[in-house]
Amino acid sequence: MRVACIGAGPGGLMLALLLRRLGGHEVDVYERSPAGATYGFGVVFSRFSLARLRRAAPDVVAALLDRGARWDDVEVRRDGERVRSSGHGFAAVERRGLLTALTELAEEAGARLHFGTEADAGELLGRYDVVVAADGSGSRTRTAFAREFGAEVVPGRGRYAWFGVDRAFDAMTFLFADSAYGPVGAHVYPYGPDRSTFLVELGERTWERAGFTEGATKPPGWNDEQAMAFCAEVFAEHLRGAKLLGNGSRWLTFPHISGARWSTGRLVGLGDAVHTAHFSVGSGTTLALEDAVELAHRLTEHSDDVDAALAAYEATRRPIVESVQQAAWASLRMWSHPEEHRALDPATLMLRLLTRTGQSTADVLLRLDPQLAKIGDGVTALPEGPVPSLVPAGGPAAAGDALLLAPGERPPAGHDGPLLVAAGEQAGERLRALRAELPDAVLGLLVEAPAPAEEPVSGLVDSVAALAAAVPLDIVAVAPGAGLPGADRTARSALAERLTAAGTPTAYVCRPKELNQGWTHVQAARATEVWTTTT
Repeated sequence: MRVACIGAGPGGLMLALLLRRLGGHEVDVYERSPAGATYGFGVVFSRFSLARLRRAAPDVVAALLDRGARWDDVEVRRDGERVRSSGHGFAAVERRGLLTALTELAEEAGARLHFGTEADAGELLGRYDVVVAADGSGSRTRTAFAREFGAEVVPGRGRYAWFGVDRAFDAMTFLFADSAYGPVGAHVYPYGPDRSTFLVELGERTWERAGFTEGATKPPGWNDEQAMAFCAEVFAEHLRGAKLLGNGSRWLTFPHISGARWSTGRLVGLGDAVHTAHFSVGSGTTLALEDAVELAHRLTEHSDDVDAALAAYEATRRPIVESVQQAAWASLRMWSHPEEHRALDPATLMLRLLTRTGQSTADVLLRLDPQLAKIGDGVTALPEGPVPSLVPAGGPAAAGDALLLAPGERPPAGHDGPLLVAAGEQAGERLRALRAELPDAVLGLLVEAPAPAEEPVSGLVDSVAALAAAVPLDIVAVAPGAGLPGADRTARSALAERLTAAGTPTAYVCRPKELNQGWTHVQAARATEVWTTTT
């Protein structure tokens, strides 16, 4: 099989390497930039992603670990305080070093690499059996075939700037500081003996107040000296005299890229060309490499049926990628709304960061790091004693349980727990009637988790706020929605976090077997209390 790959980033190079090794395919890689030219600093991997990649190409992982840095700790710094958690397991390597290692291995395997060479997918399709778009988030191939891919590119709302620093921090370090324009955050991690990545984020409001230069309007390679000076001043106590380094470093938005299809005919995309995941979950490069592994295997397995190969590739990878994208959205929205966690103490903020995707639980974290039981008020796996249940309409309610009233149902005499109505057109009217009849009752609204995305979550938060302005609510209960379990947990945690940040007492409703999940969100201050369902 003859394969052309547009883009010599990590994904494109890994694909070329594996296609040569697995099936001896004829592979040409076209890269418009010169060899060795790249932006950015360190690329981070979790221990789980390293284990998956090691099965496909152990020498790639060995080269990565030989050239980079490894660590186990996460540290949060705010207001002069530091909190640290261990047992997490990360590795990082300089992006240039990773590309160098992959380039050498791909060339040794017999792939032909053409640097400083523009390539047009349409023209290549006339000469190759398969053409692969691996040309990154700014993919010209995706743009040219946007209709065929069903591509959608949505820019983020906050801004980030990617710097290096000439000092090796000894952990994944999250820095939080205040500036003249508002709160600022940074992700810092080592990638060599004397170098770290230093990635700074501004929330949307801070960016608007600051009036900085929009980096996307500048030519490639341009460094924003004003941005560098600002970040150096804000984080001076953490830099301790170390110097920030620029490499095309400027304020940018992070695009969320998705597509209805990853292939059209014999043209297929991988990595950021067809999907992105916010860098705060450290999965962008990993996803591209794992795409390459799967695509190489499928093209080799179905070398006589390209359609079957590309269909199998997407069917396998898409659910995994979409799950990571959902988690990345939850992480992104935490970083882009720093005002929502400004008042948290460092210990609570640490737990919120470690569980920001809505999937991790305190009991799992405690197994990784038992010392978490000693931070703040002490992280625990489960609450002490029983928790209230959310009882459906007509069900038997024990003392203190929350009761969901059916339309037209009157509350039972003597019930001492919260009384809830489901969100809907008549919710306001029913709550007003209940308030008039039972002025001392605890009244609440039940909402179900929407899809894990900004618009549905923000829309629901706005509708709850409008209702609460008309009819004072004592509590809002966030219940499971109709989505798949992982997506539902992500949406529920994000919705609870938004409502709690807006000052609304919030109950996180979970199934009994997920009590550890709900209790985690209470400890991370995403919810006021946790309830379980009766099923």
